[in-house]
Amino acid sequence: MSISSTYLDSLTPSAIRSITAKIRDKASQGIKIDSFAGGLPAPDLFPVKELEEITVKAFQEEGGEVIQYAASDGYTPLREEIARLMKEKFDVTNITFKNVFITCGSQQGLNYISKGLIEDGDCVVCETPTYVGAIDSIKAYNPTVIGVHMDDDGINLEELEAVLRGNTVKFIYLIPDFQNPSGRSMSVEKRKQIVELAEKYDTYIYEDAPYSLISFTGNIMPAVKSFDKYNRVIYAGSFSKTIAPGLRVGWIVADEESITKLVYMKMRDDLQVNNIAQRQVYGYLYNYNFDEHLATIQGIYKERRDCMLQAVKTYFPEDTKVVVPEGGLFMWLELNPSIDTLQMFDYVFSKNIAYVPGTFFCVGEKGLNTMRLNFATLDTDVIQTKIAELGTLIKSYMEARK
Repeated sequence: MSISSTYLDSLTPSAIRSITAKIRDKASQGIKIDSFAGGLPAPDLFPVKELEEITVKAFQEEGGEVIQYAASDGYTPLREEIARLMKEKFDVTNITFKNVFITCGSQQGLNYISKGLIEDGDCVVCETPTYVGAIDSIKAYNPTVIGVHMDDDGINLEELEAVLRGNTVKFIYLIPDFQNPSGRSMSVEKRKQIVELAEKYDTYIYEDAPYSLISFTGNIMPAVKSFDKYNRVIYAGSFSKTIAPGLRVGWIVADEESITKLVYMKMRDDLQVNNIAQRQVYGYLYNYNFDEHLATIQGIYKERRDCMLQAVKTYFPEDTKVVVPEGGLFMWLELNPSIDTLQMFDYVFSKNIAYVPGTFFCVGEKGLNTMRLNFATLDTDVIQTKIAELGTLIKSYMEARK
């Protein structure tokens, strides 16, 4: 007999992980899939040699302490380095290491906040479209999830305030920089205004910021947290997109009392984030040129973005609408309203190309004619060839349905 409960039986697989499983199944048959689907950074840009050097040095200097039990709030030198990074990069100046809590990726932070805050009858507000993993994490605790549409410069504040006015909203989930999946970024003015709305309507903001440092212009926006005068903003960062995702090192910035409560949750969950991984990240930030590494990532991802954009314009149907991201990993496309990208997926996948249907990212609307493409993982020659093939497949799919 399998384990069962209302909570367990309500869980469903991640849409993107399901696509990944299909890719693995084909790979096991020796079939190569060119995937634009995953939220993966490029593995050829991971600082493998540097991380190896850091690991060897850590064992030489600290021995068994590197693999011993450790503090639940995180490795103190890493927390201090993150506090410095928050001040220098994102204008969050009124913090110390005590405001920093190390998490197993930023996804764990969102899970903790959802589990800790959501009660019966609560609402959570998010942008639509938004990160499908966030939707899954939040919905696991059974709130009402309300999606608010986005403008070119971020979430629509008039629509947001109407929702806040009419509902008990426990927190607002935001990805303000190079949003997943749309690629949009929130203006500075809206960042200021949304903090005031959170105070006015007695709610919190969860600022999910894994892409903020991957700016193609070199301009890094001040965090929403930098405008927080009321301890309303919980900031979540991650090194998954800038160093390596398999390390699973993220962080939360909040007031000290909130950090203490989150640490108590971690004590009851997994005790601590991997000790070696924390030292690897700290060693990289402290001893190597992180800014130079970021510049390399920014330059290569921009080149791949430009290649994909040009290929989409050349080979996709003429009425395709594209949000051009100024950073991050993703491009958001709106196709002809007659196309259902979820229904089209198997047709395209049969030709060994993968994308993510946009409906998975939408809250309160269907988004059936949208898709998300990752431009970061594949080389430009592959992007050029496979986007051309994808455009041809879309056109043939449309023609067959006439």
